[in-house]
Amino acid sequence: MTICIAATCDDGKNLVLAADRMFTIGPPLNVEFEPPISKIEAMSPTCLAMGSGNSLVVAEILKRARIKYATSPKQSADIIARAVMEEYGILRNEQIEQTIVAPALGPDFALFRSRGGTLPAYLQPQGQIFAQLFMQTGQFNLNAEIIVAGIDDGGTHIYLVSHPGQVIPFDKIGYGITGSGATHASIKLALELHHPKSSLPETLLAVYGAKLAAEVAPGVGKETEMYVVSSTETWQVPGELITSLKGIFESAQRTKPDSKEIGDQYAKLRTPA
Repeated sequence: MTICIAATCDDGKNLVLAADRMFTIGPPLNVEFEPPISKIEAMSPTCLAMGSGNSLVVAEILKRARIKYATSPKQSADIIARAVMEEYGILRNEQIEQTIVAPALGPDFALFRSRGGTLPAYLQPQGQIFAQLFMQTGQFNLNAEIIVAGIDDGGTHIYLVSHPGQVIPFDKIGYGITGSGATHASIKLALELHHPKSSLPETLLAVYGAKLAAEVAPGVGKETEMYVVSSTETWQVPGELITSLKGIFESAQRTKPDSKEIGDQYAKLRTPA
């Protein structure tokens, strides 16, 4: 539940990111709330990340990823995205162990493993249990997706890290979206014909409009936070500019196209000669 949008503009010179502030926490709490907390996190001076789904899972993956690439001599967007991907897979495996394997096999398997045994060896004579665990682990989902967007020496990059621990680049189309409002936002950007060569002002409007479109989806909050990323810095869009963007869209809604001319032409064409 949420909406996260990243879009390239100015022929790759800038990125625009937007997200709501709706946080979702899964079982056992199962709650949604909209605190004054940013869900867009800095991964480097010119790279940001944001996620949909279970907010606690997303936060843990990003924290681990920052530690993982901290010793890297060059923190490119690709290195950061792959660190996030690897930590996604590691956390998924840990939770599979904690919630499926350990409860199903119990202390006997723990003792077997302490003596150097492996799960396949333990289950080799127990085909039915192995098949059951194999099916459960294959279906296990962290219910989280993460967008990593940044600018480095190689250009502007947008990656989506998702189940079961894969990274997908969205550089070609120039935008990546995740969350329960992703379909609405994607359609809005497609209708706006957004592309990487769009100007920064056009992209600010397009991304804000896509976020507004996503608000009709369940779990998408009304609050909006936005960032602009360049090759040298990340800049948080102030509330004053977001208010101006909101005013432009509200004004457009008040001045809907006049249908009178079409009605007159329709009536004329339908009138027998």
